[in-house]
Amino acid sequence: MSLDTIALLIAAMSLGIAVWGFREWVEGTYQRRQLAGRSALEEVERRANSPLARLDAMLRPTDIGGNLERRLRAAGMKMKLSVFLMLMAGAALVAVIFLWRALAPMFGIVAAIGVVAGFFAYLKRQEERRLEAFTAQLPELARVLSNATQAGLALPTAIDMAADELDDPAGGELRIAARSMQLGQPFEEAVADMRTRMPSREIGVLISTLLVASKAGGQLVTALRNISDTLENRKETRREVKTILGESTATAWALLGMGLGSFFLVNTMMPGSILAMTESTVGLILLIVALTLFTAGFFVVRRMTKIDF
Repeated sequence: MSLDTIALLIAAMSLGIAVWGFREWVEGTYQRRQLAGRSALEEVERRANSPLARLDAMLRPTDIGGNLERRLRAAGMKMKLSVFLMLMAGAALVAVIFLWRALAPMFGIVAAIGVVAGFFAYLKRQEERRLEAFTAQLPELARVLSNATQAGLALPTAIDMAADELDDPAGGELRIAARSMQLGQPFEEAVADMRTRMPSREIGVLISTLLVASKAGGQLVTALRNISDTLENRKETRREVKTILGESTATAWALLGMGLGSFFLVNTMMPGSILAMTESTVGLILLIVALTLFTAGFFVVRRMTKIDF
């Protein structure tokens, strides 16, 4: 047998082994994908049938549940509605038991109300922080849209591009609007929904400009650049005002903390005094008046230091 024949046989065997190995690799990849797909489907089904998922399905159609879920999404909190409610109920129960035994039964009820109010105050604060972060990104958003439209891109395409270039929360909100338009929602409705999710004057001005440009045309690039400069100036003004009012805001929280701490201080110095006051009509009235004054003082200071831009 000649060397050429042997080389040809070795080449044929190598090619056969290579083809067989490639076939095995393709079949293995296909099987792994099938297993992964079944695993993912089983995981989705398991989560959908979990008690928390069923509780979410029961709460979501209600007005309170639907509104609360929208607020959780607006706050950027990746938490289920049922988990939020369970955490709030658990914290309220712990606070009731602690203050019921530490001070008096009346303060257990006050603690439950305070915990619920605290959870919703935290939720509102997260909404405000995310809105502030979105507002701070508006100058950059206006510049990106201006450059995109100057390059000849349509507004829906410019919004999709801006969603990829900007970080959250602006990137996430723009991504929602871009996906809605890809699914057939009109441009006007998509940006109007974004304005509903992120309500502020700056966003209103930017979206109004985009809506006018989409309907009537005009110098969109120039308008976006002017808006970018204006929003940058407003951002600096907001930062300066927040710095100036930071001390007053801290005073409001200190006032509320001093009021609540004073009850523990009195009860520590004279054990059982708060419980004795709740058992007396005059003492109960004094406690209610004190709680009312401290709470009113907190809200008055907070309202005085709140400025609407």
